[in-house]
Amino acid sequence: MSTYSCIASFHINPLTCGVARFNTSLAAELGVKVVTLAIAKEFSENKILLSIKLQEIDEMGKEVLTSMLANNKFRFDVFLHASDFSPLEDQILQKAEKVFAASSEIGVELSNRRADVISLFAPGAAVSSSSENTEINLLTFGMAHKISVAGYHRLGHLLTLSARSFRLEVSSALHEGTSFDENFFLVSSEISQAFGGRVRFLGFLADEEVSRRLLTTSALVAFFPRGVRENNTTVLSAMAHGCAVISNLDSSSPSWMEHGQTIFDINQLKSFPDESLIRRVGENAKKTVAEFNFAVLSQIIQKER
Repeated sequence: MSTYSCIASFHINPLTCGVARFNTSLAAELGVKVVTLAIAKEFSENKILLSIKLQEIDEMGKEVLTSMLANNKFRFDVFLHASDFSPLEDQILQKAEKVFAASSEIGVELSNRRADVISLFAPGAAVSSSSENTEINLLTFGMAHKISVAGYHRLGHLLTLSARSFRLEVSSALHEGTSFDENFFLVSSEISQAFGGRVRFLGFLADEEVSRRLLTTSALVAFFPRGVRENNTTVLSAMAHGCAVISNLDSSSPSWMEHGQTIFDINQLKSFPDESLIRRVGENAKKTVAEFNFAVLSQIIQKER
């Protein structure tokens, strides 16, 4: 049984915060959950591990933390990922049963106020085992605010019906002025459920890495609120690489995007296509979009002057 009832912190999303990533890994080893400071207030009669970087906590979070410290039943150890020499930090150092520092430098900074600080370390990511071989490797990428879930549910169902192993890799960029908010991660969770957890989140990929992956993946997956268009650069990029695309067509999709010939329409697929058909559609797509490049576009624009 773990020494702690939970790990408490301010940020808890491991995809957007290094401290949260650390906490998630440590919690897995301890066999406990990572919870927000607000939720941790409910654990007043059980000892918790407070794992925080005070510089990341906003004023509301600090108010919650101050309230927790005022509760005499609140028992905790603390793991500090930095020192900020604030009055709040002084309170934490005074009330914590044990104080752990993420480095010896931090430990020295805390030692004048807490002589028994235990200086430790923050492990890096675990070494991943070699990727399992899957028969169908899919890639989807685009702007975080544009992900549409419905098509993924249908695709996940078709893949489940097939006898082949599969995995979806998800890369997403941010549009200027947007952020990876909670709604985005909810959508990512829904996609993961649709694929039975066979999803790997890749974060942001540079164009060169996207190009490399398009040359080796089974198909690109890209769904849109209405239908795919000739200005969907994600789709045209994949087609130019000879990578088959699974998307959604409607009456405004270009005529050269034809289901089963140059693209796959998720709403017309009855089963997941076999490898030979995927390859043929990818080859057809590459030929079809060969003229859709910046050299040709610039010539057309200049001719129209």
